[in-house]
Amino acid sequence: MRKHFHKILFIGTIAVMVVFLVQTFTGVVRLEPLHGVTIETEKPRLTLTNYVDGSFQSNADKYLQEHFGFREWLIRAYNQYLWSFFRETSNSYVVRGKKDWLYEDVQVRDHYESLMYQHTEDTAAMRKTFETEALRLWKVQQLLEEYNIHLFVIINPGKNVIYPEYLPKNRMFFHPEGIHAYDYYKRMFDKLGINYIDNVAVFQKAKDSVDYPLYSKTGAHWSNIASIYVFDSIIRYMENLGDQNHINLDIGEKYQAKPRQPDNDLEELLNLFFPIKTQPYWYAYVKAEEDTTAVKPYFLTIGDSYFWNFVYNIPLQDIFRYYPYWYYNYIVHFDSANTATSDLDLEQELMRTDYIMLTYSTTQLYDLGSKFLSRALLHLCYDKAAIESAAHCLVSSIRSNPKLYAKILEYAKESQ
Repeated sequence: MRKHFHKILFIGTIAVMVVFLVQTFTGVVRLEPLHGVTIETEKPRLTLTNYVDGSFQSNADKYLQEHFGFREWLIRAYNQYLWSFFRETSNSYVVRGKKDWLYEDVQVRDHYESLMYQHTEDTAAMRKTFETEALRLWKVQQLLEEYNIHLFVIINPGKNVIYPEYLPKNRMFFHPEGIHAYDYYKRMFDKLGINYIDNVAVFQKAKDSVDYPLYSKTGAHWSNIASIYVFDSIIRYMENLGDQNHINLDIGEKYQAKPRQPDNDLEELLNLFFPIKTQPYWYAYVKAEEDTTAVKPYFLTIGDSYFWNFVYNIPLQDIFRYYPYWYYNYIVHFDSANTATSDLDLEQELMRTDYIMLTYSTTQLYDLGSKFLSRALLHLCYDKAAIESAAHCLVSSIRSNPKLYAKILEYAKESQ
């Protein structure tokens, strides 16, 4: 055996290389794709130009790094190795807590220090920003009410707020004195009379009384079943706000099933070989009640990713006439063109709505409205001609100042 050891090792090495090459070029073994957002390198085409300047070689090298055979298995094996032997994750976005509970990195930071430090070191400046946005919200709410359009906010708790007992020990954050957006906005909303639903208080009260998890062990967002009951309360809140009868939800029996998006979205980002042991995933049958006397309003949502749970579980098409979702006020979902919000005629969009819901979790509340409120206030207070005239004057003023114009161009290039 010793005599032939090197031959066996050589043949085995060649065999492994051949297997990897066959998989690389044929993909004969179908593998589960890796989860997460990636920007794939386009397969390079050889030309005389890119061969001479060396770009073909570098692009080909990058492409092969992303498409070699059994890449998915090798990455999952490495991630499992880190998870099982070092209690680490390969994804900086996901943090491993006690009893293998998973959290977003911002949720951990939000618990141990205010997320205001991602925006400013100055507490007074952060407080001023919160106050300004709250006043803008109040004014937009008032202006829209004149047209019988109802604006309201739902504040949703981060996972760290409801299940802090499973958070990892703090080794990174040391600024607990910073102010938190939720605490400040709640006081301002009550003071100004802003329409809002405080799901933070609702969840904290319900945590020990409900028979299903409000957040799954392996997910970042509220559980799918919790979101169903939340939306049921939202419909009833809208009925009271608009003094109208809307189509309500018929929520059936609860049942257990395999995890559905996004109940295990953080676990999927880890790309492990073996699933994490967790509690049962609960779901419920949902349909819209039949009610011929109910109206179907135009329902606009602006906010963070918590809204996706409603999309996955609620028959929105049976309840609303139209339900566009302006994801972080950036792009319009449930619009055939996926239009950028910057391309919309904002005044026209506002005037066609019946209800506007701003939905933000406690970790995203620091950017309440995602610049929607300032734009809405501008379009509600000034006509298009005045806005265009002011914009023209501003552009002319900037162009007349070469240094300022150069700085703006430089900033624009860096932001691309």
